[in-house]
Amino acid sequence: MYKNRVVVVIVFAIISFFIFRHCTVVGASVVEAVSSCILYPLLRVQQLVVEPITNWLGRSVTTKELENTVEMLKKKYDDVFAENVALKAINHYADETKELRDFNKKYVVSRGHVVQILARHFSPNNQFFLVDAGSSHGIQKDMVALYGNAIVGRVVQVYPWYCKVCLITDVDCKIAALCLPVLRSPGQVGPVVKKSSSVKKSASGIHEGTNNTTQTVMRYVSHLETVNVGDDVFSSGEGLVFPKGFALVKVTAADKGDLFYVITIQPALDFQALRYCTLVAKEDI
Repeated sequence: MYKNRVVVVIVFAIISFFIFRHCTVVGASVVEAVSSCILYPLLRVQQLVVEPITNWLGRSVTTKELENTVEMLKKKYDDVFAENVALKAINHYADETKELRDFNKKYVVSRGHVVQILARHFSPNNQFFLVDAGSSHGIQKDMVALYGNAIVGRVVQVYPWYCKVCLITDVDCKIAALCLPVLRSPGQVGPVVKKSSSVKKSASGIHEGTNNTTQTVMRYVSHLETVNVGDDVFSSGEGLVFPKGFALVKVTAADKGDLFYVITIQPALDFQALRYCTLVAKEDI
């Protein structure tokens, strides 16, 4: 109890000293001086305690706003990133299919479907592609698969979202074809001078696959015709499926038999590397 009184007295003495020491204002009333001295500690408390707390609360609000802004910017970044990826994919697709689209415009393939190859199958028994277009896209059986001016194969099975394309290298794929001879200088064995455009000089036969992507054959070419290594083989248009004038292969060997040539040919396309092709009906070309 005695100690508490001592503390009160000391505090009162300090306050009194502070008041008489710092509150002597010339021309000011004692009440104003006392009021200012009482107000000063409150101002200091506000400066040292209240303002930091207020600023901290303000910063808390600002941090929340910044978090919201960061979240919004992140969403915008994700949207822009996704759009950029889509544009790159479209640009890549445009680059890869440019040759097909240019060909379609040149030859007025008005109803052709540019499709992507989903799967490849190469075996000693059969060879085919699965492509990403089916009956829901208007694909029908016996449509022809083309790449540029070369034949890839024909559609043999159609499903709602994809279809099966039997390749010209498949043993079951047979195409009526013409082997166009070349004109050579007298005694020339090497390079071709120019190709003959005369249909009368062409040798007709049937192109068949051998279940080998690097080698096919042409059968039933009369030994009375003229066939040379390096000649081009084109579809003749005979039949109901394949159109006329599309490249198949190039002759790599031609041996004359008793009745027919034994002709070995190299496909015009690298089926391992193809990623796209065009599906079109014969009547639409």
